[in-house]
Amino acid sequence: MINNFVKIGEYKTTGKNPEYEQFIGKNKSKIIPLVYLFVVEDEIKYIGESRRGYARPLSYNKNKVMLKQRKSIETILKQGKTVEVYALEIENEKTIVNGMEIESYLAQDYEKALIKKYKPEWNGRA
Repeated sequence: MINNFVKIGEYKTTGKNPEYEQFIGKNKSKIIPLVYLFVVEDEIKYIGESRRGYARPLSYNKNKVMLKQRKSIETILKQGKTVEVYALEIENEKTIVNGMEIESYLAQDYEKALIKKYKPEWNGRA
């Protein structure tokens, strides 16, 4: 596993919400930029980022846009396996350029670097 990522939930049953309360409590709506991983049997299958915190990685069972990932999760669950969800919170960085404060969104760059390094099966277009 990649250093500093913590488990935030698990997809265990087709058609059901992921389990997350024992990992992050009831507050999955915490707004924080993060990079997240979907892991099956210790293999990273997908790397994503979210500006809206835990809600996105914990709602792929309902996601109508990310069909490839949703269907991949369903396939794994039908095989009796679990999809573990890990995340790393990454604060935006502020800097001053020509007297203007600029906020850099680092999670997106970190996500791209991880995808380049690990080449997860579920990343990319269907």
